[in-house]
Amino acid sequence: MVECYINAMSSADTAALDLKALIPDAALRRRMSRVVKMGVGAAMDVLNRFGGGARIDAVVTATGLGCLTDSEKFLRNMIENGEQLLNPTPFIQSTFNTVGAQVALLCKNHSYNMTYAHRGRSFECALLDAVMLIREGSARNVLLGAFDEMTPTLHRIWERMGFLRGIEGGECACFFVLSDERSEYTLARVSQPEFLSEGLTRQEMERGYGGENVRILWNEYAEYGLCPTASALTFRAGVDAVRAGADRAVIYNSFRGEDPAIMEVECV
Repeated sequence: MVECYINAMSSADTAALDLKALIPDAALRRRMSRVVKMGVGAAMDVLNRFGGGARIDAVVTATGLGCLTDSEKFLRNMIENGEQLLNPTPFIQSTFNTVGAQVALLCKNHSYNMTYAHRGRSFECALLDAVMLIREGSARNVLLGAFDEMTPTLHRIWERMGFLRGIEGGECACFFVLSDERSEYTLARVSQPEFLSEGLTRQEMERGYGGENVRILWNEYAEYGLCPTASALTFRAGVDAVRAGADRAVIYNSFRGEDPAIMEVECV
């Protein structure tokens, strides 16, 4: 079986991204909303870390709610202007595949480009697609990422629904490069994610996935805040745990009671 390696990673919450260098076109930057800048910036940064001229055979992104700021702006303009004389830019940039499309345009990449919007399982579905592309030989290097933003409107809605009791709202912009070959820059090896039909307790996770020098990480949103794709940040933490000496890291994610998913990364 073809192995799948993580050869680079970056996230907008940890990297001091120089957007002027990563997105040189000033007019393009001005048209981008904050979450698009976060996502595209993290994607371009991870590509630079992987090697600016390296070939990317597929772009796979994940988002739970998409570009909310532009969606809200378009709907507000539609109401205020009586559905006439609307600026198309907020509508164009409100679509879920905006980040993946912008990355493809910047890189002049015409390869496979897919965005998954499956609520709390979005990142796991994107990871499954990326791993399958590599294992079936359709791609050698895949750009994989996740992004979501918190807006004042969403924060108010989640507060009224009781979602933010004891936790804060969160955001995500995290990208990885997955490859079929190990290199001197390889961070970890990743396996195919597992989707479960019912939740597991901590004891069941320890019995089924634990072991000596194995880290089990729970995506409980205490550190990153409530966000549909926060599991991408927990996945990054799993890679960091392996780099710090763990033999394996197992990430358990269940967003707002949805059926859980499990991701695993191993040392190389």
